[in-house]
Amino acid sequence: MLNIGKLARGQQDYYLNSVARGVEDYYLGAGEAPGYWLGGGAADLGLEGHVRERELTPVLEGRDPATGEAVSHRQHKARMPGFDLTFRAPKSVSLVHALGPKEASNEIINAHDSAVLLALDYLERHTAVGRRGTDGVIPIDSSGFVAAAFRHRTSRAGDPLLHTHVLVANLIHGDDGKWSALDGRLLYSHAKTAGYLYQAQLRKEISRRLGVEWTQVRSGTAEIEGIPRPAIDEFSRRRAEIEIRMEQRGERSARAAQVATLDTRRAKDHGVRPEGLQPEWERRAESVGLTRKNLKRVLGRSQANYRPLSSGLTDELFGSEGLTRDASSFTIREVIQALCERRGPGVSAAQIEREANELLESDLVVRLSAAKSDFLLTSTSLRLGNGQVVPSVNDATRYSTKEMLRLEERLIRRAVDRQEDSVAVAGKAALKDALARRHSLSREQRRMVEDLVCSGRGVEVVVGKAGTGKTYSLDAARDVWDSSGVKVIGCALSARAAKELEAGSGIESSTIAALMKDLDDWNTPGLERDSVIVVDEAGMVGTRQLDALLNHAEDAGAKVVLVGDDKQLPEIAAGGAFRALKEQLPAIQLSEVRRQSNSWERDALELLREGRSAEAVEVYGERDRLVVGRDAAETRAALVADWWQASQEGQAVMIAARKADVDDLNDKARTILKAEGGLGGEEVTIRGRSFGVGDEVMTRRNDRGLGVINGSRGVVESVDPHAGELGVRLEDERVVTLPTEYLEAGHVTHAY
Repeated sequence: MLNIGKLARGQQDYYLNSVARGVEDYYLGAGEAPGYWLGGGAADLGLEGHVRERELTPVLEGRDPATGEAVSHRQHKARMPGFDLTFRAPKSVSLVHALGPKEASNEIINAHDSAVLLALDYLERHTAVGRRGTDGVIPIDSSGFVAAAFRHRTSRAGDPLLHTHVLVANLIHGDDGKWSALDGRLLYSHAKTAGYLYQAQLRKEISRRLGVEWTQVRSGTAEIEGIPRPAIDEFSRRRAEIEIRMEQRGERSARAAQVATLDTRRAKDHGVRPEGLQPEWERRAESVGLTRKNLKRVLGRSQANYRPLSSGLTDELFGSEGLTRDASSFTIREVIQALCERRGPGVSAAQIEREANELLESDLVVRLSAAKSDFLLTSTSLRLGNGQVVPSVNDATRYSTKEMLRLEERLIRRAVDRQEDSVAVAGKAALKDALARRHSLSREQRRMVEDLVCSGRGVEVVVGKAGTGKTYSLDAARDVWDSSGVKVIGCALSARAAKELEAGSGIESSTIAALMKDLDDWNTPGLERDSVIVVDEAGMVGTRQLDALLNHAEDAGAKVVLVGDDKQLPEIAAGGAFRALKEQLPAIQLSEVRRQSNSWERDALELLREGRSAEAVEVYGERDRLVVGRDAAETRAALVADWWQASQEGQAVMIAARKADVDDLNDKARTILKAEGGLGGEEVTIRGRSFGVGDEVMTRRNDRGLGVINGSRGVVESVDPHAGELGVRLEDERVVTLPTEYLEAGHVTHAY
């Protein structure tokens, strides 16, 4: 696929030595092909043919390689040199290239180079853009990238891995004749689509040249049919190293993969030569059943021919299980990705782009207005792989389907029509008593409770950011309904969110999926008439799922309360229905943050909410709320000491981002507890982790049979070393038995 990394200042030598010259531990030394210049911007600088050191260094520094002078007079001192775009062939393709017949190997190289050029052409057409004006609000087109490509054949682990690094300089020649920085945000927006196009073109070229067949396309990529899975796994040691390190760290994000990649990067080994690798590859391949004879069998199997786009595929893409299954709108990028996955190897990337444009002219598709597109863009920021948040760019027209718009219109109309239902109306005496028992409710919280229990509306919308007391207010509303004989149930997307809703409001809650499964089952009682369903984090619920839930509620004559924060949504809403209902219904608004009493802390949290984490940290630092150690070990030791002191006065918990830090903090906490006599003598030890009476633990996997979910916390009350079981009293006072199988699967951890 395609990965993007930023070049740091001063890294030019690293790329020249390790990529351009190929002498770091990619193991093939001078045998790698020389780099070559690409892009319209490179042509403007007179750069063509092979890349030379005297050219690449000044280009990455923003200077004209001919004169050495800066091409722009507005360069920032801390300018970023550029981006490393890495195109990687599937492992099976790399194996045919490395171990197959020479003719096939050459054809693989040609196919790969062709696919890289086409994908880069897509990126150049859509992302080679600069910015002009105050705060860079005016986009300007350019002549193209200033880019240098370097092809390599192995991974750092010494396995076959055909890939090309394309170094794109942070430099564009605008249509106004001025040189300036590249707007890199667009690269990230289009990277996934470019990766899909690279893979599609690669399949097309290899099929045409070698007649191979392919496995099913998943996430844009496929393997050559006939290359055994054990062989792919055997020659994926680099990926295995990264996955092991990610597991050790307890992380799964894109940023975690980047960190694990750096953590496992090997030292340079300039002594390894190609003649030492090939025999080893052949021995390892034969050990997993991949011989030269078998490799020849995967070639010449069939000839992939172009097949016109079928009406059936069009109906699939624009039906309920297609592009709008999980999102209410899409751009041409999502159409291209869908075609790359569904069209066969007889279709080129260029044909896929043309077909995508043709599909958007279908009668089944609706082009959304700019206002509607902005409404669906629920975030104005883009979170990069390293966690940094930058302003996003609304650079593409958004579309939806007539079917989806009809569904949304029906959902909103039916919700509006239910405003006079007089459903789940509570008694005034019950309301008065509940409010009298909760003197700390603010004025707006009291209004929320009164509206919910007295309005009779069939659908209610409650909007408030974190800390405004939504759950606390729901507890009061639940109390009123309970006293009035109205049954209340709750649901949320995740089991943990459902548990938090139940713990905070006293409303029996489950996941939306579990609730819908029960409601769709004719053998279950279903919803009671005049009952209430509270949906927490409703802004995260997709339109189709929300529509189904509202249908069940309307059929049963039940009330639905949608609770959420419309600012805490994905970049493109899974539905946008919550925001639409907020605009169409008399939404209940909570604006006063109650969780934090200090105004400065509320301001800092608002900065975090907006993605301005650096500014938020500065605020905490100014208030002397940061503890900084000389190194990680000293900082963890200080954290444990503070935790122990705080735990003597009440509940306290330590929080860390990495699993390795969490494990170390838990171990240190247990050491203190043992020394202070806080843990019992007998212990159960599973997978190197010991549990004794008094240990605070947390479950990490939903198990309805055991009565636990991911995130259930409790204290060990009993241990059975012979059976390998734990008796745990959960926060809700239930005592559950966690058996050996659950423990051995790693589903229990310490929770200090």
